[in-house]
Amino acid sequence: MARAKTKKTIPLFDLKLNAATKRLVRRTLDSGWLSTGPNADEFEKAIAKLSGVRYAVAVSSATAGLELALRAVNARQGVEVITTPLTFAATAAAIMRTGARPIFADIDPVTLNIDSDEVERKLSTSTLAIMPVDIAGHPCDYPKLAALCDRYRLPLMADAAHSVGASVGRKSVAAFADVAVHSFYSTKNLTCGEGGMVLTRHKQFAEAVRLLSRQGMTRTAHERRKKSSRAYDIRALGMKANLSDVHAAIGLGQLTSFENDQAKRRKIAERYFRNLAALQDIIELPFVADNAEPSWHLFIIKLRLSRLKTDRDRFIRLMAARSVECGVHYQGMFDLSYYRTHLGLSPQFFPNAAWATRRVVSLPIYPTLPLKDVDYICDCVVDVLTRHCR
Repeated sequence: MARAKTKKTIPLFDLKLNAATKRLVRRTLDSGWLSTGPNADEFEKAIAKLSGVRYAVAVSSATAGLELALRAVNARQGVEVITTPLTFAATAAAIMRTGARPIFADIDPVTLNIDSDEVERKLSTSTLAIMPVDIAGHPCDYPKLAALCDRYRLPLMADAAHSVGASVGRKSVAAFADVAVHSFYSTKNLTCGEGGMVLTRHKQFAEAVRLLSRQGMTRTAHERRKKSSRAYDIRALGMKANLSDVHAAIGLGQLTSFENDQAKRRKIAERYFRNLAALQDIIELPFVADNAEPSWHLFIIKLRLSRLKTDRDRFIRLMAARSVECGVHYQGMFDLSYYRTHLGLSPQFFPNAAWATRRVVSLPIYPTLPLKDVDYICDCVVDVLTRHCR
């Protein structure tokens, strides 16, 4: 039975900035230089080191980073990029803004990530690249995807928005992919408030993304100031996608507690697994591959609806009545009217993703979430679901 109703609402997400972040932001504000400059340079080096790759380009958002990465491999009208139907709309939007067409391969219903066998079945002579998504921070099957891309000579371009700090066999996602793009949005494990990072092993690719991210300019304003020269050239049709030094300062400050924050996320995940283990006949807990370390950006359970007398949305309302906020990650792309209309999508084409979208529930997970609150959340899950068993 659940404990008495908590006096406060436990949010799905909460953010507390550490003291180092506040100091760095104040220092940046006092410096007189707020746009892309030394902080952005330092942040790039730090994320490249964290990810074990040589090149990193800071950008204004992961969405912009995905589009820039696609433009760097000449995405255009008439080509296709294979991705997952269970993702945030930004993945498909980045593809479509280049003129390319997203082709959706169904997911593995256990992992919620793209099914590499389905990817291979969707390949065509028009395929330009493969863009998997690490749902909840659980890495995709990168060894298999990388081998597939090598066989067909296609770039592997990871939407790694959720997987900062995740690894497969002690290698980061970025170490497997030709390019990986992280998000530093306010809800992510490492935040800048807004921002992203394009990571790659290829110098030429990094240079192309950097040029395109700053309107095709050969020198930024900060670089021109350092050299006391106003001269620059425009060498490509780029876009405004640079990361400001204010946002980079937030990222650098949050990096000082990142390892400790990740350890707290792992403890919370362990507590969920322990407390909810007895419910596995009516829910599925997250799958973790033997050789993988998730980032635990999200903790997603799946309801076994055939064994329950309630649906997912009512479950979320019943949790809210107990002061626990839950979420849904994600609605399928086929459920979103714009993409359904423009791409001719239907859930019947993606049975595993359609199955998942009716069952997934994200439970709260963030470093400042007390374990006693995790216990309360679990008590509420147990209480709600046992009351509604068939």
